[in-house]
Amino acid sequence: MTDTRIQSLVDECSRQEDNCRYTGASLYTWQKSAQRWRAGFLIAPILLAGVATSQILGTTLRSDWAQAVAALMSLTAGFFPSIYIALNMDMRVSEISRSAAEFTNLRDRFRQISIIRRSGPFEEFQAEFEALMDRLDAARGSAPPAPDWCFKEAQSKIKAGHYTSDVDEQPAS
Repeated sequence: MTDTRIQSLVDECSRQEDNCRYTGASLYTWQKSAQRWRAGFLIAPILLAGVATSQILGTTLRSDWAQAVAALMSLTAGFFPSIYIALNMDMRVSEISRSAAEFTNLRDRFRQISIIRRSGPFEEFQAEFEALMDRLDAARGSAPPAPDWCFKEAQSKIKAGHYTSDVDEQPAS
């Protein structure tokens, strides 16, 4: 006879595993995008300033349009660092990365305890589950909320099997 309390905890572990899978995948999607934006904000001003002060425009600087283009490029290059700092983009990438890793770890831990602890005493299972829920609460409290587009992209990938382990696709023996 199966203890219904254990089955209820197994079911709840599965729900939390799913929640962590979607949150972690959303955050990893966002992290990749944030890294590209950071690279753009760091490289663009260097390129703009380089072109504005290069010989490319220097040979034609006698014309008004070339001087205007050089001035505009220099001005734009100066804005990038301020925008980057104002949006706190560098810290955001690190924060997103830490949160994604924590949700991925929690996903794995919920899966593991639902498989391993289901055959043991309910009290031990419940204690480990509660400890993971405390960790999950802390992760949720410090994680930046991923934009909706990240969740939708992660959801598509998960449903397409991108986050499914090979062992999960093999028939049970």
